[in-house]
Amino acid sequence: MRSVLPSLLFTLMLLSGCASLVSEPETSPSEEARPTVSEKPLRPFPEDTFFDLLVAEVALRYHDLDTALDNYSYQADKTSDRGVITTTARLAQYLNRDQVAQKYAQQWLQFEPESAEAHYILASSLSRSQRPLDAFPHMAKVMELGGESNFAALAATVLSRSEAEQSTFLQQLNTQLDRYPGENSLKIAKALMLQYQQQETAALALIQQVLIDEPDNPHALLIETRTLAQLGRDDEALTRLRYAVDQNPNHKRLRHDLARRLVKTDLYQAKAQYELLVRQNPDDNDLLLELMLINRELSNTDEAAQQLESLSDTPAHSSRAHYVLGRLAEEDRNWPEAIAHYEQAVTNPEFNPASQRLASISLSIDGAEKTLERLQSLRLRMPEHSSLIYLLEAEILRKETQYQRGYDLLSSALATTPDDEQLRYARSLFSEKLGNLDGVETDLRHIIARDPENATALNALGYSLANLSSRLDEAETLVKRALLIEPEDAAIIDSYGWILFLKGNIDGAVKVLEKAYSKSQDHEIAAHFGEALWNSGDEQRAKTVWKAGLKDTPNSPIIFDTLRRLKLLND
Repeated sequence: MRSVLPSLLFTLMLLSGCASLVSEPETSPSEEARPTVSEKPLRPFPEDTFFDLLVAEVALRYHDLDTALDNYSYQADKTSDRGVITTTARLAQYLNRDQVAQKYAQQWLQFEPESAEAHYILASSLSRSQRPLDAFPHMAKVMELGGESNFAALAATVLSRSEAEQSTFLQQLNTQLDRYPGENSLKIAKALMLQYQQQETAALALIQQVLIDEPDNPHALLIETRTLAQLGRDDEALTRLRYAVDQNPNHKRLRHDLARRLVKTDLYQAKAQYELLVRQNPDDNDLLLELMLINRELSNTDEAAQQLESLSDTPAHSSRAHYVLGRLAEEDRNWPEAIAHYEQAVTNPEFNPASQRLASISLSIDGAEKTLERLQSLRLRMPEHSSLIYLLEAEILRKETQYQRGYDLLSSALATTPDDEQLRYARSLFSEKLGNLDGVETDLRHIIARDPENATALNALGYSLANLSSRLDEAETLVKRALLIEPEDAAIIDSYGWILFLKGNIDGAVKVLEKAYSKSQDHEIAAHFGEALWNSGDEQRAKTVWKAGLKDTPNSPIIFDTLRRLKLLND
């Protein structure tokens, strides 16, 4: 058996969606139960309404839940019947149709303001809509009414929000804890936030209080084991995780954590856990993909091939599988296999990085022309991705200094997609290399006309006008517009400083270019800053800046051009 690749473990963590520190609670089995029509209508209905509700009932029985929800929500609006409204809210909650759930939970509360279930549905749907602060009072009401609250779900949402929202949420949580110091749901939520904020000792102490009361609580066990791992107490984490899975054998996230942890130490045990996960969750293709990767690592070729074939039935997962296999083939320096896999990663989000990796590998082993042929073939085979592939082809031609050929290629692309901003911008770069200012202006002004706040295009046009014409005042106006939009962008600050230099304001240029250089030591900024320093009389510092630029970019054409213009370098 080959040793476990670090990239395999990292890939599994990414695929699992569990690489973050957030131990978001898993929905309980009771919450996952399929909704049923639990309340009869409160008054007789007209025939058309009765027919719609009958269709909804039949749709429920045949698991056509979207049709059921459409019919129930239509009749809830039409009749304002309490029974129909409550059923609509429950079904929308089950389907994660959050806007619908919020609407009908709010209507439910109008006729039953003390309904813990309605408050819970409203809190959950608001949280999933990234509104945890709005959700909080409704979850608090659930707790006050004696219902089963889930503040941890709200905490998991707020951790992806701003620090200000997190602070407000934590204050509300602490206020509730002061009122209800023994409420474990509140403790779990706070422990989750402490774990995320890397206050592991405090998180562990709090969650272990919960486990004294509820030793088998899956949410608490999940936070405890992840916190132990963050503290570097891996053996304890693994022991507690085994216990947690034994006590909660159907809890997907706990078993998934155990499987991922075992990848570090015992691939065979990890495989056994993944096989259980796949059996328990037959529709989760991400788990099947992870199992396929483990079988591949264990040289279980037939099993891995069967699993890859199963994944191929779903294009998105097939694409994902081939992208991961391509990365692993790269780790093994098996370039033909890597290219073969990348060529089969045909859907997003994998297509973009896969095609870039394909181009990079092909360029290094086959050269520019062969790579261009391969990309052209890919473009013809997958026209839906033609824009990205054109850009990859253009980048190769730019590096090969085939500027006219690159311009012609992008002109062909724009003939069919004239409003593609990326293609327009790329063609303007080739126009600039060809000294074609009219071409630069045509493309960049087209972008600006459609998007007046496009700071990149404004800056590029201003910089090009400064370098290719004497229209320095116009160039300065454009770059200042860009600076108003992106005042801290190093490239835009550099353009402004360079224009000041070209206008003869050496002291102003040095000041502005120094600011740009403090933000980015890019070789182009170094060239401009160095030239301004040289002309200000600070020749020693200019040489230091250029030297640093050449250290990062040894063949920097702009620095060498600068040195030649200043007669500091012989041709």
